Amino acid sequence: MLPSYAFVGQPQTNGVIERFFRTFKEQVVHGRIFQSIDDFRDAARDFVLRYNTQWLVEKNGHLSPADARQRWLDQNLPCAA
Repeated sequence: MLPSYAFVGQPQTNGVIERFFRTFKEQVVHGRIFQSIDDFRDAARDFVLRYNTQWLVEKNGHLSPADARQRWLDQNLPCAA
């Protein structure tokens, strides 16, 4: 694995994570008042679980992130007999 650096004056290279943070804030943070840090943590964990297992992502061929990862593992790791 090699690092991928953003270039000066090209913030779009960081766009994937920025888009995820935008979605996270829209789905979890905006419009809610949390009574405790534990309430926020629970909401964040619920979102991450839902995102990884249920959201269909176009760049993944309309698979959830968990399904896309499993497909990649099946294609790229040899099976033990």
